[in-house]
Amino acid sequence: MTGFVPTDTSVAVELAPRVWWVGSLLPGDQFQCHVYLVEQGNQSVLIDPGSALNSADVIRKIDSVVGVDNVRWLVCSHSDPDILGALPALVARGLHPDARIVTHWRDEALIRHCGTPLGYWRIEEHEWRLELVDRTLQFVFTPYAHFAGAFCTFDKTSGTLFASDLFGGFSDDKTLFATSDAYFDSMRAFHEHYMPSREILDHALEQLHDLSIERIAPQHGLIIPKQLVASMIRQLGELQCGIYLLARDDPGLAFLLAANEAVRDVIDTLVRETDFSVIAAHIAELAHKTLGAEYLELWAPAGETVLQFDESDEFAGHPADPPSDVVGGLAGSAQTSGSRLVMPLDSTQMKGAAVLGLGPLRTMDSPTRAVLKRVTDLVEVGLEREILSRIVDIERADWHEQAIHDPLTGLYNRASLAEAARRLFGLDDRNPEGQIAARMMDVDHFKNVNDSFGHPAGDRVLQHVANAITQEVRLGDVAFRYGGEEFLVLLNGVDQVTTLAVAERIRAAVATSGDDQPSVTISVGAALRSPQEHPDALIERADRALYLAKTGGRDRVVVAP
Repeated sequence: MTGFVPTDTSVAVELAPRVWWVGSLLPGDQFQCHVYLVEQGNQSVLIDPGSALNSADVIRKIDSVVGVDNVRWLVCSHSDPDILGALPALVARGLHPDARIVTHWRDEALIRHCGTPLGYWRIEEHEWRLELVDRTLQFVFTPYAHFAGAFCTFDKTSGTLFASDLFGGFSDDKTLFATSDAYFDSMRAFHEHYMPSREILDHALEQLHDLSIERIAPQHGLIIPKQLVASMIRQLGELQCGIYLLARDDPGLAFLLAANEAVRDVIDTLVRETDFSVIAAHIAELAHKTLGAEYLELWAPAGETVLQFDESDEFAGHPADPPSDVVGGLAGSAQTSGSRLVMPLDSTQMKGAAVLGLGPLRTMDSPTRAVLKRVTDLVEVGLEREILSRIVDIERADWHEQAIHDPLTGLYNRASLAEAARRLFGLDDRNPEGQIAARMMDVDHFKNVNDSFGHPAGDRVLQHVANAITQEVRLGDVAFRYGGEEFLVLLNGVDQVTTLAVAERIRAAVATSGDDQPSVTISVGAALRSPQEHPDALIERADRALYLAKTGGRDRVVVAP
């Protein structure tokens, strides 16, 4: 194979080692019938022999590979003339002396009427497999897709699925291989015509689930290369079928068919997107395409607008006072007023209303009501997911705040010191202007407070010290409960004079105790950061200054050299 580009179809085309396309593209015909050959010497297999219209070309190409007289097996996956038409010419040319038609008994009942002298080899009587020279062909039963005895043939050695009518499409005489997802449009029309129901197509696709498919070789349409296999299977699994002829004469059903396509697009968006504004814009587009809606509004129970989306996907807030018809919708019953349709939203997480601006209000026939139900369901799902996401974000923020704060004093705890240091010391590329300073503080003789007055009194003392610190720190300074009775403040943009003055104010404020806790004092060690000094080194110098304050008599401030 030379690539997925227009190919020379005047000769046999090798799809994989010993797997050949030996068909013929009929000029101007969109219903091309492909024939495939598995080269196995005198046990070679012809898959779906083809139409009488191209039998001469098929015979010529088989002869160029292995010779028609070496074709032992003729796989006929159903009983239509586009598969059986070439049989008389092949018999006349001379097949293997013991040639057999490989098929299902339901197909055999009709194939017999072709009148060929060929015998039959029933797949259901041979464990659904045909053993060959260097590989095994596995037969996959896909009944009613599109004939009662229809089946596919899988060659595990090459990974080729000979899919018969499955994955078929309408194509022209200019190319043999699909090159993009655009081929699915040809498959869509083919399957809407020929597959009898969604359930039957689902069953057929389920039978292919465990196969390691490298390429799909359908009887009609284009050969699907590996890079498109997964996409084609997925899209085919979402296709509505079996209603094409009904929809042709029923505008309501045709409207539903188009609406279902749009709904699936919105569901895909719900799966991919987490931003509710994007999801709601797609829902608004769905309402515009299917119902002609000019805008979509979402109202919360209190009457405030959540969002409004128009057909250009723009959104904005609306006035806080809802119109009377919106109030009616919020109360739980659908309301119509002029060109507005208000539909209640009611889920486990929220209540509200969706408002569609429909221009001239159309008649609410059954298909329209069905689409409206899908629209409101999608809005409810999207809103509920958004609300749950916000609840999770709030809970996550609450847990984070609890994790970084000391529950007794409300100050930051020691575990949050590293993050504060990164911010204040420029370790996250936000280097502040001015000097950084550290103040380490310790409550003098705190053990005596606990021993004399009890631990509840000790807790009140610690809260009193924390309050004194909080009153003096500025926006941008960060205060921590560093240890049991130790406190640390990191200051941003201060000099030595300011550092000393603030420390003295805190010391004096602590000494002024209230009536509900014992009187205490604190010792303070302060240090200004040297150029490029690491945060740990700065805090260590402030701690040494604290030690000097305590050994020097306590209730005092010492600034590190």
